[in-house]
Amino acid sequence: MTFAPDRKTSLRALLAIAIAATMFWWVTLRVLTLETDTLAQTSVIALMLCGAFWFAVTTGRLAFGVFAATFLMGVIWLASSIKVAFLHEPLMVPDISYFGGTLTRDVIAHYPGMLRKSLIALLGGGTLGVLLWRLESPGRWPRGRTRLRLLATSLAILPLLVCLAPRGPFRALYNTGMWEFISQGRSNPITSFIRSFAEMQIVLPARAQQIDVAQWQTPETATTTAPRQRPDIVAILEESTLDPRQWAACSTPLCTFKMFEADADTRALGTLRVHTYGGGTWTSEFAFFTGLAHTSFGAAGWYAPFNLAPRLKYSLPRHLKSLGYHNVAIYPMGADFVGAQVAYKDYGFDEFHDSNELKLLWESTDGDLLTKVEAIYAKLRAGDERPLFVMILTMRQHGPHDYPLDTLPPPWNKPPFPQLDAALNRNLANYLHRMQQSDSALTQLRSFLFAQSRPTLLVHFGDHHPGFDGLERTLIRNVPGQSATEAMNDTYYRIDTNYPGAHWLAPPVLDLAFLASAVLDVAGLPKGEYFEANTRLREDCHGLLEGCAPATLESYYGYVFDTLGGYE
Repeated sequence: MTFAPDRKTSLRALLAIAIAATMFWWVTLRVLTLETDTLAQTSVIALMLCGAFWFAVTTGRLAFGVFAATFLMGVIWLASSIKVAFLHEPLMVPDISYFGGTLTRDVIAHYPGMLRKSLIALLGGGTLGVLLWRLESPGRWPRGRTRLRLLATSLAILPLLVCLAPRGPFRALYNTGMWEFISQGRSNPITSFIRSFAEMQIVLPARAQQIDVAQWQTPETATTTAPRQRPDIVAILEESTLDPRQWAACSTPLCTFKMFEADADTRALGTLRVHTYGGGTWTSEFAFFTGLAHTSFGAAGWYAPFNLAPRLKYSLPRHLKSLGYHNVAIYPMGADFVGAQVAYKDYGFDEFHDSNELKLLWESTDGDLLTKVEAIYAKLRAGDERPLFVMILTMRQHGPHDYPLDTLPPPWNKPPFPQLDAALNRNLANYLHRMQQSDSALTQLRSFLFAQSRPTLLVHFGDHHPGFDGLERTLIRNVPGQSATEAMNDTYYRIDTNYPGAHWLAPPVLDLAFLASAVLDVAGLPKGEYFEANTRLREDCHGLLEGCAPATLESYYGYVFDTLGGYE
């Protein structure tokens, strides 16, 4: 049976509209599930409708227009849900430019769920788009009406621009502060992405007009017995690492590791407050190097390696370089990951060694990494008497942590905590197994470093908590004196030396922004005007930025940014 051409065209158009409408309805249901605020849900649906109208007018194809707008919103929905699930942070517009070349296939391939969803979306969406385009061929625009088409396209975009305008019908979405914007992004990830078009400007913290400069220039006093020779400083940022005894369920000997216990060489050991959860290690690097929290710069602070590192005048590596140090970074990922090599140069490092040079793989253990460190260190020490600052980032403790138990060696091949469910047991067993490897590697490295004839300071500290794909948040905490919310950002730090020194008088909890000045204290090194001010703030605020008097913070930021010209 055959149909007349017009009837065929109509049937194809109806089929195309049915397919596009079904997809629109499916994505709308996903939006209603992912976005928890009614205004956010309404704004996303309105944007899809306005986008569909513009695409339909532009292409002359109604079904394809609905599909294009829906598919675009679906991609944002998928990317946002993936980033929230795996990195616990909402998707933002700068991710496209900053992270486009760094979230490589190697990273994605280690998250099967992420890889599977991405492939289905790309292949399925592309196929469906081609099908709808062909079903509606030719388009509705007649030939020779180019000017009218351009005019209609220009006018059709106006409703979309109105919906996107910060002062438009959905302006209430833009009325929250920066911190609320970031924290609420997990519950409204699509609208957070859309809002980030207008919100990703760097915002310097509030600064006092009148500053008591003397408050930040108190003469230095040594807090330790400093060696005559300036010590080598080796810093290890332990990715996704905390003392597992923070979890109430982790009370067995399986959860006890030497790296969290003081010994005769320990000068400081305590709780460290970081500024991120489940991801964003680059922000912890930033806080350690600069003595500043990325959260102080608004939502744009999340991209500190790209937009803040080049503009800040002071950092720990630059200060150490002024004291004659040679700064070396050893990085377990590729040099372009989150712009690391460029950022480390901006921070003040002289050398940068990445995973490609060191032939490290995703599965490489901390032992593999630290063996490379020993080789580099020995080479640096050959014939060079300059003191060294060596910064090492570990990565093995990064997720995923849900590999089957039968792939692990004893005792981790059996559920370590029968009172917890199977998913938590898998994650904790993998985590503790890797912790055991880290503990052993760290012990070996410390023995290597402290056997050197030079005085050496070793500082290692935890980064953010592991996310366990969202399960870590369900674990009960065992942190006396800390609320559950505070404990989510608490890890650890430890400073050891191979030369005599008094135990450093530590606050109950130390903010990561103050760890660099603490290291300078223990090393007995001059801190300069910038880290001297950081020390004064640490003492005035009892080791924490949260809860510090606003007037004190405003005076401090006025001093470091305006008086010292710390931001260029």
